[in-house]
This record gives sequence, C-alpha cells and structure tokens, in this order.
Amino acid sequence: MTPLPHVAVGLVAWKYFSRRENVKALVAYLIVACLPDLDFVLYNLFGRPAILRHQLYSHNIFFALISAVAFFPLLKSAKERWGLTAVALFHLFLDVFVIDDVPPIGFRPFWPVSRLLVSFGFFPYVRRGTLAQVLSLSNLAAFGLEVLLFVVPAILICRRELAFIWKSRILRK
Repeated sequence: MTPLPHVAVGLVAWKYFSRRENVKALVAYLIVACLPDLDFVLYNLFGRPAILRHQLYSHNIFFALISAVAFFPLLKSAKERWGLTAVALFHLFLDVFVIDDVPPIGFRPFWPVSRLLVSFGFFPYVRRGTLAQVLSLSNLAAFGLEVLLFVVPAILICRRELAFIWKSRILRK
C-alpha cells in the first residue's frame, strides 16, 4: 500500500477529532498516519540492511502507540489525542489486508511480546523497483484502486476543511 490511503485516513480522522483551524494537528495526523512506513525509506536509504526490512519493527502496536504519544504535545485536547492514537493503530489495520509476498509473510502486531505473523492479504500490493515495475499495469491498477477507495472519499469528506486551509493559509500570503 502506498502512503495515499494512510494520508487519507489521517485527513478524515483530523476532521472528526480536531478543529479545522488546527493545522499543527493536521500535520501530526498525517505524519503519524505514515510513520510506520519510515522503515521502508530507511531500508532503501541505508543500502537495504536486513535490520531495517519493511514491517519488521515498525508495524506493531507498541510502535504505533509510541509514535502517537510523541506527537501529543502538538495537540490541545484529549479527543485529538484519542484520534491520533486511532490513526496510528489504523495504519496496522490497513496493512494487514495488503498482499505480502516478501518473506516473512505478514507483520508482527504484538512484537516484541510475540513473533506471531498476521496477514489477511487481498488488497493488491504496489511493487517498488525499476521504472518498468513501478509503471506496470498491475501497479497502476492498485494505485487507482487506492485513489478510488481512499483518496477521493477523503477529499469529498474533508472538502470544506481543505478549502478553509487553502483560503486562510495559502491564499492569504
């Protein structure tokens, strides 16, 4: 799954758990929504060491809760904090449904307490690699599905809030 569905979930959660003028909260929601995938970036940045393999250490409840708590100082209310925690955990929920074909199959949601691997993969996986792989028909179909199922609904749900931010923050300058 690309970051788009995670960002879409973060955006919708921000709408329901925060005030629309709180742009700091929006940034926190979007970062926390994608933070477990930081391992993917680090893995490729540092020459693909096994210790940074995607979903090995960052896709678990412990990491999700720590990442949410780290951004609590940016939030003003308990409602916003609960929402941010839900966003962090929802990343795991979404990823459990993505087809995983890289051993070990699945991720460890209860690591370091348990090494149990979880995967209910049915959602298409977006391949990374060469330009031909990235632009393959299966990737474009998976990407289109993500946009259709997550991004478009999030934009429709949050259109007023996005317009407010655009008018008050962007056009004001």
